[in-house]
Amino acid sequence: MRRLPNTLAFRLTLSYAVAFLVSSFAAFCLLYVSVDTILNNRMNEDLTEDISEYSDLYLAEGMNRVVQELEREAESNDEEQMFLRLLTSKGQTIFSSNLTEWKELPISEEFLQKVPEVQGEYRIQTVVRPHHDSSARITSGLIAPGLIMHLGESLEEKDEIMNLLLLVFIGMFCVAIPLASGVGWAIARKAVKGIEEVSRAAVDIEKGQLDRRVTIKDQGDEVQMLVDTFNAMAERIRILITEMREMTDNIAHDLRSPLSRIRVISERALSVTEPDNEYRVAASDTLEQCDRLLHLINTTLDVAEAEAGVMSTDTEPINLSMLIEDARDLYEPAAEEKKIKLSCKLDPDCRVKGNRQMLQRMLANLLDNALKYTGPKGQVKIDLTRQPRGLCVMVADTGFGIQPADQPRVFDRFFRCDQSRSQDGCGLGLSFARAVACAHGGDITLASEPAQGSTFTIFLPPFSSTPH
Repeated sequence: MRRLPNTLAFRLTLSYAVAFLVSSFAAFCLLYVSVDTILNNRMNEDLTEDISEYSDLYLAEGMNRVVQELEREAESNDEEQMFLRLLTSKGQTIFSSNLTEWKELPISEEFLQKVPEVQGEYRIQTVVRPHHDSSARITSGLIAPGLIMHLGESLEEKDEIMNLLLLVFIGMFCVAIPLASGVGWAIARKAVKGIEEVSRAAVDIEKGQLDRRVTIKDQGDEVQMLVDTFNAMAERIRILITEMREMTDNIAHDLRSPLSRIRVISERALSVTEPDNEYRVAASDTLEQCDRLLHLINTTLDVAEAEAGVMSTDTEPINLSMLIEDARDLYEPAAEEKKIKLSCKLDPDCRVKGNRQMLQRMLANLLDNALKYTGPKGQVKIDLTRQPRGLCVMVADTGFGIQPADQPRVFDRFFRCDQSRSQDGCGLGLSFARAVACAHGGDITLASEPAQGSTFTIFLPPFSSTPH
């Protein structure tokens, strides 16, 4: 057995068709019942108006005039479609049209008892006519005391109208269903066009076309939101892959230098004729380069752990003011050696809860960079202030500054600006600093002007020993 398509377009089309079918059928049923009710009410009104007119005629001109009018009415109407009869309250016939086609209407005691006794009231009923396709609407009522007007009309014309209405609806239905399905298919195809374009773009990206984007427009807010989100995701993937490639290149570059030195040292040690002292120097240099490689690898792992939120959980209340003072004392000799003024302005007793070693390394990385890229007679300042959003640590220098194009990437792993290539380092210091700040619930921002200096601002949540 062949399965029906499971595409969204087919299901939407099927939903449109079923909805149209159900709503159209409900509308037709409502229309059919309404028309039938209107025609029945109109026929009832006509029949009761006839009795009322004969009553008025009797009062105005007497019995003979009523009989004359009944005779004229009987001659002008089809005896199969209508009958007229004037009776006494005892059931005696004063006038009757041809009742050959109305044999199912004998005068009985039951009939006479059911005739309303008050003039102006009427008995209306529907009677099934044997050997006829249509029923009839029968009305009886008094036109004067003791005089009963009994008349009826076949429902054949009404039935023909209703049957015609039914045939018209069936015909329209046969035409409208394929038309509605076609329109529904066109609407569904348009609705899923954006989704199909997103799918095709995803396939192209999976094949390596990282610049592939979805450009479809005017597909509605929901599809447009999907397209915008997909494009943003695709751009993020492209950036991540590009950064990974650049990071791989940087890692290769940073690893190549110490490995090359180790090889040169080893070759030189093997080539000397008096090896004792040369071997000692070679071993020392080899250890230095190995230490550099280990530092690079360990720092990379530390950054990864901090960014993943799995770094050491040994946290404690820390006096950040004292921690910064200790860092300043540690770097004071290096600043004096380069003739750089190192100053601090600290709010007292600013406390955070965190890992002391990680926070020390974060501050050390920022101070080391500030001193490294600041020339003689420059200045490095450290400010610590309390702010409504938390504690703010600013490390500002008057060094080389950072080019605007490089500023968004200074916190990326292994990224190094052009001017930093001439300095020792592996491009992980700022990455580690930001990872530590984020792991403590804060962040680091940068403000820099080329040739004027840079300011790194650390935001950290404060620690309060008072329970909330």
